[in-house]
Amino acid sequence: MTKPNQHISILGCGWLGLELGTYLVKNAFNVKGSTTSANKLDIISSHGIQPYLIDLNELNTDQLTNFIATEVLIFNIPPSKIDIKNLETFIETVNQSNLKSVVLISSIGIYADSNSLINEENGTAFLSKTSLPYLIENTFKSSCKKGLTILQLGGLIGENRLPIQFASSKKVLSNPNGRINFIHRSDVIQIIEKVILENITNETFICCSDLHPTKKEFYTRLAVQSNLPAPQFESIVNDTFKIMSSEKLKRKLNFEFKDITKP
Repeated sequence: MTKPNQHISILGCGWLGLELGTYLVKNAFNVKGSTTSANKLDIISSHGIQPYLIDLNELNTDQLTNFIATEVLIFNIPPSKIDIKNLETFIETVNQSNLKSVVLISSIGIYADSNSLINEENGTAFLSKTSLPYLIENTFKSSCKKGLTILQLGGLIGENRLPIQFASSKKVLSNPNGRINFIHRSDVIQIIEKVILENITNETFICCSDLHPTKKEFYTRLAVQSNLPAPQFESIVNDTFKIMSSEKLKRKLNFEFKDITKP
């Protein structure tokens, strides 16, 4: 497989972005990465990534222009840190660049619970139109003039972020019959690489593991595997959930997900 886009910029080198950048550097991509914390610049640089200090709420146009002098931009900023007006200004700068495409890291939080299976087609009926993920996606769709791919991620887990650690820190977990919609960080990285290498644009993909056990089943099993006390759950059962389908992504990218039930 050829690599048509070898210059990548990752806006947001946090837990996912830094690992993604490190992986891409090891696979011969030229990578720029941003942070909002000056004390993280050396960390980013130590991974072979060219570091930039960029804050969407305090944009330096010259620095941003240099940062997006690339072929593919991975937009990986948490929704809670995005102001829509500042995002619109950012997209205007992107539109004026020679950038070819944008990969927007979004969230399945864009969909409300439906107590049913949700895919990219029927999901339009369950969009949470007041949610930040919806407002961000809508801003990109209406304003971005570059090729756009949206990845709607489930809950991120990985080698040093196991959900049982979170569950064990809480006394009681709610909604025991709710369904799990998680994805391994390594799967996300592989998906992003495929999107870049295959020049996929103008698509939206739900990105979640195939397995959707109940919260009680999932956390109880992980507790046993990790030799931790089983978490306690509320006795009230309200059965509020959604089951996210990644069949479109699996078919389009010929992709197989890791087993999220193994630590």
